[in-house]
Amino acid sequence: MVGGGFGGVGAAVMLARAGYRDVTVFERAERVGGVWHHNTYPGAACDVPSHFYEFSFAPNPRWSRRYAPQAEIQDYLEDVARRHGVLERVRTGTEVKRATWDADRARWVLDTSAGEHEADVLVTACGQLSIPRVPPIPGLDDFAGPAFHTARWRHDVELAGRRVAVLGTGCSAIQVVPAIQPAVARVDVYQRTPGWTIPKTDFAYKERTKRLFERFPVLQRLDRAAILAFMELGAAAMTRHRWLLHPFRAAGRAQIRRAIADPQLRRKVTPTDEFGCKRVMLTDEWYPALTRPNVELVTDRIERVTATGIRTAEGVERPAEVLVLATGFEAHAFTAPMEIVGRDGRTLAEEWNGVPRAYLGLTVPSFPNMFLLYGPNTNGGTGSVVYTIEAGMNHVLGALRRMGQAGADRIELRRDAAERFDRELRAALARSVWHSGCTSWYVDEHGNDPNQWPWLWTAYRRRTARVDPATYELGAPARERVA
Repeated sequence: MVGGGFGGVGAAVMLARAGYRDVTVFERAERVGGVWHHNTYPGAACDVPSHFYEFSFAPNPRWSRRYAPQAEIQDYLEDVARRHGVLERVRTGTEVKRATWDADRARWVLDTSAGEHEADVLVTACGQLSIPRVPPIPGLDDFAGPAFHTARWRHDVELAGRRVAVLGTGCSAIQVVPAIQPAVARVDVYQRTPGWTIPKTDFAYKERTKRLFERFPVLQRLDRAAILAFMELGAAAMTRHRWLLHPFRAAGRAQIRRAIADPQLRRKVTPTDEFGCKRVMLTDEWYPALTRPNVELVTDRIERVTATGIRTAEGVERPAEVLVLATGFEAHAFTAPMEIVGRDGRTLAEEWNGVPRAYLGLTVPSFPNMFLLYGPNTNGGTGSVVYTIEAGMNHVLGALRRMGQAGADRIELRRDAAERFDRELRAALARSVWHSGCTSWYVDEHGNDPNQWPWLWTAYRRRTARVDPATYELGAPARERVA
């Protein structure tokens, strides 16, 4: 197993519960947690309700808020790993540099920073948002003050009383800016294009509410079901029933009108693209923060970074003492920087040829006994990655059962099955809101979308629950070890 975030921890627990005990998890950081270990910026929190951002087999009735903050999610994940015996299987501080399929022995050989490791099955759980994206802005290296990405926050840098420039207005920025605004002397926020938002309606759970969830677990399950139903409505709106977007769009516009009186600022933050084309953001604090006297939203194009600030294309240079890059992630680098070499000596990068593709986001032809958790096209405008991971692992477990029943040493996706699924996927994506004309991190410059799932999430769970014999090819006698 490569990755110790929600995917790696959840997969290790589900494998153990299914009887697979010889599991090794490699995590290059010093602790488990994945994205929640690395993203410790001020205001960091989940934008999926807490009761749906948890494992179904490990409900937490004592979340402090409707939307859990970063530290609490990190604690939850470590607690799950500890209680289910996963921590003893994790090799932290160990990076997998290369994984190579040995066809003669039907095994994966892993080249790690701690030496060689072999396994019968390779599961990658690297995540889609793990490698920070730093845009190629001229002069960035010339900046004299501290400059850092939100995913690598510098807690040793004091912001109080200083002038800060924040590049980006995506999901990280809308949390960071309201959190630092009261302390800084000034914050200039640089926006390329605005994104749609809807109210988050976050709140703290009262102690009596937590006790009710503890005493009556069915209440938490009902809340999960209600959240899923709302998210399925959003998924339907963004895929097949675009008319359902109207109330969401109206809610976004109303949120802007309520928070912002200045017509010029309203125009700057009001999107012109279709609702959902870019990632929809949940917030209660973003627009009020932009109206504060020490905040300026800058929409002029950045020409370059100087030693002491940022100069825009209009020739205006705004001074800055600290530079914060809220510029997102390399969302299409599903297994980077690890290199994976499959059957016939082809790398996964060569197989994909610039466009990551996988059957149900999980398996790739010519890469036997390999499964990608939260792989290509398992993201969405709605949904919970934890729900997706559990559904994907059910497919992995089904594949392992088929291998065991057949006494097989390998299972491999048939190429014709991969091509059929890919044609079905691309046709559905073409009808979705994500291909309505905006520029987003979902779709690359050639119009390929390796991120989004273009159907309902219940459809994903249903499809991953079955391992179709016609989809996979089985090999000969099997061993037991899983990594």
